[in-house]
Amino acid sequence: MNEILKHWWQGAYVPSPPNDPYSGFIFISPGAYKLHWSSRAAHMALDFWLKYWQWCLGFGLAVVGLIWKH
Repeated sequence: MNEILKHWWQGAYVPSPPNDPYSGFIFISPGAYKLHWSSRAAHMALDFWLKYWQWCLGFGLAVVGLIWKH
């Protein structure tokens, strides 16, 4: 189960395309990881939380306080 979650979180490795043998340029690239859409959404949510956790907690407590009062 841990390996499945790790693969989902990290994504699938996509190697860089091979260089054209007739081109005068050589591109060196290690490739990239392609994330599933749900993994990309989870990454965005976690990044938002880590950047704005103080605002999220304050807003959440304010909403709970407003609901609790009524």
